[in-house]
This record gives sequence, structure tokens and C-alpha cells, in this order.
Amino acid sequence: MKKYGFFAAALAVLLLAGGAWAADKVWDKGTPTVYVGFGAGGGTDTAVRPLIALMEKHLGETINVANMPGAAGALAAEDVQGKPHDGYSLFATGSGCFGGYTLNNTSPKGVPWNWWGFHHIQGPAALVVNPEKSGINTVEDAIKALKEGKANVGVSSLGAGIHAFVEAFAKAAGVGTKINYVTSGGDGKTCVAVMAGEVEIGSISFSAGVDYARSGKLKVLFLNRREPLKLTDSITLPPITDFGPQYASIPDLAETWPVMVPRDAPKAVVDKLREAFLWACEQPEMKDFAEKMGYQVIARHGEEADKVLDYQYAAYAWVVYDAGLAETDKSPADFGIPRAEEWDWNKEKAKYGYK
Repeated sequence: MKKYGFFAAALAVLLLAGGAWAADKVWDKGTPTVYVGFGAGGGTDTAVRPLIALMEKHLGETINVANMPGAAGALAAEDVQGKPHDGYSLFATGSGCFGGYTLNNTSPKGVPWNWWGFHHIQGPAALVVNPEKSGINTVEDAIKALKEGKANVGVSSLGAGIHAFVEAFAKAAGVGTKINYVTSGGDGKTCVAVMAGEVEIGSISFSAGVDYARSGKLKVLFLNRREPLKLTDSITLPPITDFGPQYASIPDLAETWPVMVPRDAPKAVVDKLREAFLWACEQPEMKDFAEKMGYQVIARHGEEADKVLDYQYAAYAWVVYDAGLAETDKSPADFGIPRAEEWDWNKEKAKYGYK
């Protein structure tokens, strides 16, 4: 009897320990899922998976990742906002997409102030070509081909940040003609289409094409940044501003790829996500990944993350509208969205609940 009493006591201790362990879990009723608004292998997918893997490591829990491409990420945004806000459903996208969600009414619930965002890295958009297939070897060649209507431009989806980037470039370059876009569903697929000669020019998040650029399979005409980027000992990529003062008018919108959770999710979940996010941003693996892909680790969360996203929301919405690409008759001003040059965080932050 004494022996059985010992085992019973030991079992009770284990059960209590197990209960305490379960209580410490962030998600004790199942496995959470991050819904990525673009296809596998694209710029968004490539950017967020390393962050999620490190957050898993810190939390000791599994986080599923599911790709849900459609409407420049709006499909996934609406899906997550439509699910219970219990912290089990998260969303990942490119920050440049949010203006399109509002302007084109593709995600009325996808406005930035409905989310807590965790922005780990920032990186530029790139215009890429395959000179052997397209005959385009310089920025001047690209402008000429666009003016003559001889270049198809590959983008992941209409309304995404890289789409707005092309429109801003075309306006500054004086292209003056409607651009023929070919959508791919993901930046990785756009890269493949450019290399195959299916489109003459590709607009991508640079991370999706960095390995192709290193190997010489793609040529980067320029990056949307203000300084050159040394890629290899023999390849230095120029910033867009190298090609004339007119390009300084393009917003310096190095995109971010936040992992987001509805703003009214349980505070305990949000706090643990923030803890894991900050830990992940400090890890050598994250810094190595950023360096390899041409990113900058920024580790923005809370009000700083809201501030970054709100500015991009405004700037991209007006780029889309000015290019005549809005699918509604309303302008960003009708939605209370200021132009980038008029943007003031002290006026905008009330939308997020800040005083």
C-alpha cells in the first residue's frame, strides 16, 4: 500500500506540474495560425517566416503558417478580422498594401488601427529585368519601353506596395501611358516570369530576388532607397535617386512585413507575442538573415509600429489614387487620409487610441 501511495503522490505532482505548464502556454486550446496575404516564396512569405520560426523557438510552441493570397493581402486581412479575436488567428502582409484596402474597399476592416503590428525588418522595392530576354539594360531603356507600350510589368498583385512603386516611378519619369501589368500572386513568381521572358520588367520586394541578383540571373535597375547597396564585391545596386532629382519626389517607403494580431485580442497573448518578437529581433539568426537579404532590422512595435504603418498607409493610398488606379470614385481625402507631405502623427494617432 505504501508503494502505491508513493506512485499516487508522484502522479499527482506530475499532473499539477502539467497543469501549471499548460497555464503558462500562450495558446492552450490549439495551435495558432499566421495567414500570409501572398503566395509561398514571395517577398512577404520570405520576410515573415524567419521571424515566426524564432518566435516559436522562444515560446516553445508551434505557430502554423498558411498562405492566403488574394486582393493584395485583403483576402487574408478580412478572413482574420472575421474570425474570433482570441489570438489564434494572425495576419502577415506588406505594409504598402493598407492604403489599397481602404481606397478600393477590399478590406474595410483592414485599416491599420484595427491591428497590433510587429515590424521586424524593412527593405526596399526593386525594378528588375533580364536584359537577354527583354532587351532592357538601363533605366533609360525601361522608360523608353514603357512610353512605347512595349513592356509588360510583372507585379504580385494590383494595389500592393510594389505596384504603387511602379506608378510613382512612371509618374516621375514622365511615362504618360497606361502600363500593362501582369499579376503573378507573389514576388517570387514575378522573378521567374522576368527570367523566363514572360514579362519585360518586374517590380518586386528586393528580398524575393536577391539570390537571382547575386547570381546574375536578374539585373536590378534600381532600389527604392536613398543610398546604394553593396550586394557582392562586384555588384553595387543603385538607389532610384541616382537617376535624377525628379525621383526624390517618390516617398522613401522601404516596406515592412509585419505580423499582426487584431487590436482587441487578449492582452496576455499580445504581451507574449511582443516578448517573443523582441527576443527574435535580437538573435544573430535574424541579423544574419537581414544582412543576406538586404534588409534592416528595425524591431518596431506599439506606437512606433503604428506610426510607421500609418505613414505608409497615407503615402501609398495617394500614389494609387493619383495614378488613376482606385476602383472607387472616392479620393483618400474622403476617407480622412492625408497626403504624405501633410501627414502629422500628432493628428493621426487618435485613431489608434493614443492621446
